Amino acid sequence: MVQKKKWIKFDLHIHTFRSDGLNSTRKMLMTAKKIGLDVVAITDHNVPNKLTPTEVMEKYGIHLIPGFELSFMKGHLLILGINAKVAEKKLKQWKLKPRKTGVIARKKTIIKILKWFKENGALIIAAHPIIPTGTMSLKGSFLAKLVKMGLIQAMETQNAGLEKKFKRRFYWLWRKRVKRSAEKLGIPAVAFSDAHFWWRLGDRFSMVKLDDPGKLLETLKKGKVKIRHGTKNDLS
Repeated sequence: MVQKKKWIKFDLHIHTFRSDGLNSTRKMLMTAKKIGLDVVAITDHNVPNKLTPTEVMEKYGIHLIPGFELSFMKGHLLILGINAKVAEKKLKQWKLKPRKTGVIARKKTIIKILKWFKENGALIIAAHPIIPTGTMSLKGSFLAKLVKMGLIQAMETQNAGLEKKFKRRFYWLWRKRVKRSAEKLGIPAVAFSDAHFWWRLGDRFSMVKLDDPGKLLETLKKGKVKIRHGTKNDLS
């Protein structure tokens, strides 16, 4: 019997106290399940999460995509769907410290790192790009170059963490600008919570119609998918 497609709710940008979050992985997973999310990724800064999807499903009843937030001064990227032990070994090789933003600045080196992750099966999403203030935000010609090289497959155009941090007018100006950029570059726009505390989960998330939540990663890699954005009001 063919399963009927339904809107799968997912948040692939979540932090724990393994980097700069407040709560444990267990607390974040339990909360995500309770509020009605179907798929999540724990994305601590340069700290791959070692829990397996099977283990998480058995313990918490929610689908997990392995991942972490690759953090450079020139930008943060969500690296999703790669073996944690393999990723951890490479991060040590590149001298990227856990819970820190790496000081690597050479664009050629960053491209080399992203190529390795892409070649090893990762989905790469630009986290909170084009923020006009400060560093740690991909922008301009470098962002466009990474997209054209196929090293970024989606772009975060809504981020609840930014929404809480900045004034409403600034946030909506940023959102409008980054959405326009995603459309121009021809890549999917996603919305995530960037939750550092359990009560922020669900503030922003994305939805896609699927018959199986376990197929989310491969569906996003294909890129040909209709993505809707949601807030806590849309959670069951």
